[in-house]
Amino acid sequence: MSFSGKPATVVEQTIENNGFWPDLSLAEYQKAYRLPGEYLSEVLVTQLELAMAEVNQDLRKLANSWQSLGITEVATADTRLLEERAFKVKLYKRAVYCRAKATALTDYATVTRREVAENTGKEAPERADQYLAFSQQAVRALQGRSRITVSLQ
Repeated sequence: MSFSGKPATVVEQTIENNGFWPDLSLAEYQKAYRLPGEYLSEVLVTQLELAMAEVNQDLRKLANSWQSLGITEVATADTRLLEERAFKVKLYKRAVYCRAKATALTDYATVTRREVAENTGKEAPERADQYLAFSQQAVRALQGRSRITVSLQ
């Protein structure tokens, strides 16, 4: 049961990826990122698919580089070619799940509920921005970049 009084249903569903990056689990996402019970699983799947596509696009150059080394799938890559592959899978999932959570937070405000149930800590705009930052940090870590970049013009 969630704090909203609605059952927190965890849905076992796999979201297939492109074969290079790992498939995603709706249940893993729901559990790890504590999504409200008000969300339909179809909404969460759509958010995950969109976030996955965006992160895959952000990591396209990295994926091409790793593929040129002979890596065909990150999760099963030879550790001599890709050190810490399990960590890289976790970073990838964090990038996608946090990006999807940022979308979920902005969508949450549109879910009908009683005014007394409003939780500004859960809905504050800066929460969505924070999850987008978490996602971008994970992308940058995968790319071997630091959290910030400075450019002199």
